[in-house]
Amino acid sequence: MKRAALALAVLLHAPARAADAPAPPKDPPGVVHMTAEQQQVIKLKLVTAEREPITQPIHLPGSVTFDPGHVAILRPFGQARLVRLLVQPGAVVAAGQVVAELEFPSLAASQQQLAAARATVHEAETGVAVAANALRRGEILAREGSLAYAEADRRRLVLAQARAALEAAKSRVTALEAQVARLDPLPGIGLAGLKSPIDGIVVSASVTPGEVLSEGAEALTVADLSTVLVLAQVPEGSAAQVAVDDPVQVSLAGGNGRHWDGHIDTLAAALDVQARTLPARIVLANPDLTLRAGMYVDVLVTRELNRQSVVVPSAAVQLIGDKRVVFTPAGGDRFQSHDVEVGVQSPDSVEIRRGILAGQSVVAHGSFELKALLQKSMLGGG
Repeated sequence: MKRAALALAVLLHAPARAADAPAPPKDPPGVVHMTAEQQQVIKLKLVTAEREPITQPIHLPGSVTFDPGHVAILRPFGQARLVRLLVQPGAVVAAGQVVAELEFPSLAASQQQLAAARATVHEAETGVAVAANALRRGEILAREGSLAYAEADRRRLVLAQARAALEAAKSRVTALEAQVARLDPLPGIGLAGLKSPIDGIVVSASVTPGEVLSEGAEALTVADLSTVLVLAQVPEGSAAQVAVDDPVQVSLAGGNGRHWDGHIDTLAAALDVQARTLPARIVLANPDLTLRAGMYVDVLVTRELNRQSVVVPSAAVQLIGDKRVVFTPAGGDRFQSHDVEVGVQSPDSVEIRRGILAGQSVVAHGSFELKALLQKSMLGGG
């Protein structure tokens, strides 16, 4: 900044020509002189005015929130007592990780019933083995004539009944095992783990050890911040100017120079009646987790206007009084100022509706110093 100010001071106070030089022809209005050395000092840069499609930037306030598709609310499957909380808000967790230990009365009962059912299966298997052995002996004795065929048939019935009892006992065990497994049991009677179904960060833990939770009560919330949702508020007067799939650029309200590119995913069906704004949803990839829920952001929507016009860099346009001017090289050390009519403006470029043609060379960097020289000459300063 100091260097630029010094260069400008040198330009404004340096004598334009030696005292003994012949008087040059009078310049037309709006012409200023800048020597090659002066141009080098300020690093003057020329660019070409181009004819380009015109887009209209619309600036919107917004805020970051969780994407509902990347949030998990963890709830117990039945009434339980919280034994131990294994994570705290802010902790990073992986899918399948146990985040809390719970004690379920229903789990304890199911585990006891499962143990009894497995014992029943063992008894039924023994009964089947005994009945099968008795039938084999009966069939041998019946063939030898030592046992009536009716007794052999009865033994077949007993074996069939024993096998049916075994199948029923196995079905009971299978059902109870599924019921127990559903609660992710831990070592110990009635203890189970509450697991995170997704990779993410613990957002909240609304429970404390010893607390009894009813079935379906919210215990913890985990959010995957690798994808976030931005809610932009479109003023009522601009609602007709934005549409789904319009490209957007999202930057932090504090401003650190970084931005995220995306597009409008959905527009609300109705205005917010209090704020008189139309909420727009933007889903953004956030792999490094820079964006956090609650952050305020600036949203720049780029609207295609379906027309072309002459465009120059924003730095090329200077304001003198109530007029906007652009400088073009006029041969030698001379530069001509042009009054221009501007149209749509963005942070980087300006539409020129009148005053400059496509293909003309214009001064970009250095136009501010030329403006200062022009103002000095207009005030009679040489």
